Amino acid sequence: MTTSAPAARPPRPVWSTPPDAGAPTHVWLVAVLTALTVELTRAAGPSLDRVFAAGVGPAALTALGTYAGAGLVAAMLLALARDRAGGPTARTVLVGTAVLAVVRLAAQGLEGDLRLAAVLVGAATAVATLTLAVAHVAGSHAAGQEHQLSGARHAATGLVLGAGLAVGVQLPLGSWDAVWRHGPLGWGVALALAGLALAAAAGLVRWEKAGHDGADHAAPEGPVTTTVGRPRRLWALGLFVSLCSTALANPAFVAAQSGVALGEVGLVLVLASTLGVWGMLRPPWSSAARVVDASVLLVGATASWLVTGPAALVAAALALAAAGPVLAGALSTHRTAPAGVVRTCLATAATGLAVIVPVLVYMVDYDVPLGVDNALAPIAATALLAGSGLHRRTPGARRPTSEAGRPAADPVRARVSSVRFLVLPALVLAAVGLGPSTTSSTGPAVPARAAQDQLTLVSWNLHYGVSPSGSVDLEQLAATIEAQDPDVVALQEVSRGWVLGGGADMATWLARRLDMTVRFAPAADQQFGNAVLARSELTDVEVHALPYGAGPQQRSALATTVTTADGSTVRVTSVHLQHREQNTPTRLDQLGVLLAAEPVGAGTDGPSVLAGDLNATPGSPELELLAQAGWTSAVDEAGDPEALTSPSIDPVERIDWVLGRSVTFEDAQVLTSPRTSDHLPLVVRLHAGDWRSSEPGVQRAVQSSVQRSVQRSAQRPDQSSARWCSMRATSATVPDIDGYTVEASASWSVVIRCVTASVSG
Repeated sequence: MTTSAPAARPPRPVWSTPPDAGAPTHVWLVAVLTALTVELTRAAGPSLDRVFAAGVGPAALTALGTYAGAGLVAAMLLALARDRAGGPTARTVLVGTAVLAVVRLAAQGLEGDLRLAAVLVGAATAVATLTLAVAHVAGSHAAGQEHQLSGARHAATGLVLGAGLAVGVQLPLGSWDAVWRHGPLGWGVALALAGLALAAAAGLVRWEKAGHDGADHAAPEGPVTTTVGRPRRLWALGLFVSLCSTALANPAFVAAQSGVALGEVGLVLVLASTLGVWGMLRPPWSSAARVVDASVLLVGATASWLVTGPAALVAAALALAAAGPVLAGALSTHRTAPAGVVRTCLATAATGLAVIVPVLVYMVDYDVPLGVDNALAPIAATALLAGSGLHRRTPGARRPTSEAGRPAADPVRARVSSVRFLVLPALVLAAVGLGPSTTSSTGPAVPARAAQDQLTLVSWNLHYGVSPSGSVDLEQLAATIEAQDPDVVALQEVSRGWVLGGGADMATWLARRLDMTVRFAPAADQQFGNAVLARSELTDVEVHALPYGAGPQQRSALATTVTTADGSTVRVTSVHLQHREQNTPTRLDQLGVLLAAEPVGAGTDGPSVLAGDLNATPGSPELELLAQAGWTSAVDEAGDPEALTSPSIDPVERIDWVLGRSVTFEDAQVLTSPRTSDHLPLVVRLHAGDWRSSEPGVQRAVQSSVQRSVQRSAQRPDQSSARWCSMRATSATVPDIDGYTVEASASWSVVIRCVTASVSG
């Protein structure tokens, strides 16, 4: 009796309209590398900002050199992997991922200049590794199906997924990136990203070497993938990373632009990324659909820069959701690029330049005005990206047919589901981040009045969160403010998504950390301006746009009302005037507009405080104008008039002020430590209402001023012993104070003159 051999199992089809065999590994690798690249691009901003202190030229050269240096990093990685063809191979991608993981962890642990160097090297390494990975994935296709070019779909899907993952990682952190945190949370995120990237790269090598995708099915004999070459338009990848870093995957940017809470913005962007990933798993797109996708990307990204309100959020979400097909077309290998190590390195350098040039042009405008709207830089980048995706054939779009001419059945539904599952990490992170990324400025949790009659006010120019050492330590900023137990905080140079500031939403983060309500006023753009925080309700909020004048930045003032425990109201204004020395005429115009716009500044007697960086020194025309309008300086009345505020490391001038009308300044200090901004903060304690209204108040204020004058004279015996101090008073009868003669002028100014010949210690 003869037994027939069992029938050979037919080869399992490898085609699918969605990504084919091996898709989860390819997609996840590109996604994690994208998240790392976006994070390090944001982190490079503060490092470049430090170079800006030396001028725009050195900063621009450093930025261009760093990102063009991605080509040199690619050359090193190809050499280490012994990839002489410049493919790149899976081994090259693994080597690059390993180097990137080491540099990323080094940036987490280092301090000072070493960390700045590690961040810049990390940015170049991330761009190089992502470019090589995308080139490998886009050029790899299922065996026997090279004509479908499905690798570009894998790469595009991973990029869109990575944008959502980058947003998801930021939200539980409140938008303050892990690279600046030295605690367990910062290290946990760094180790997780590095570990996930390494695991995905190692899985890619194992999968391609073993000839299977990890499923319980044998692969056809021979390799399951073939490499057909490198995409010609890899530079489009750089444009996408640039747009993600600045806007589409920058929840702080979109929150500032739209006015929607940061956590809600992040969740919408992650959902848009999820929609984009699912769109990449659908059947083929028609030519008309591809044109629509490119148009939606262009219009949506453009609107996200040019419009404000919730429409900006909708526009950004639509642009992100539509990016996948455009990227797939741009990364098509229908016509491959010439092979070779040199060409691959040049393509990588071009990708790096595509990342930084739009960002650089946009930011340089704030120091060297371009004469046109700087939003045209990212808009032009979007137009190039959209155009690059209008390929005559969408990668992976041709569905094979059976011998009968009917469409072949899809054999890999399970794998499609596994790709869909890759969106879950970003969705979970976004849900977790709703709390840390949301604040409330209204409701029963916000008291209507301050806790006391006396108000403690902190005024501080935060330099968009970047310290003199180039780090972003929002916790130190918050701790410094918290230690003063303030009722109200006036801040200038607050960043909400600026790449130079690390991409954090400082207004939201500080408000939540300090348990305060917050109001924000855009200045240079929607992402940079002034803020007022308070422990009680802020009412009658007004944003005043100030004249641009000689430039180079648009400035603003934010005015709001705080109510004390006894029901008195104090109008608090946070302002930042034009900064160049020759800008005095512009600053005078700005003050004129502000004084005319605010009722208190127009001559009424309501208690009011003007706090901020006036970029004007004592005795300047700006301060004379304010004095004529009835404003008095807190530091001159209740502090040390010789205290300096800028720069923080070695102060040489006083340009930060707290001034008041119809208020009593009881104490004023300039904090000299820690120096977490390029300006020093002012802390002022005040009462609503003028101390001129009571004779005891006059006596206490005069006594306090005299004591400070004596102390300063004792500390500087070489200076003239005749000390003068002017204060405003309403009572003409002021008792003598030991050793001093007190005279009342016709304008009710109390003049205190030291009558002793000298004052010794």
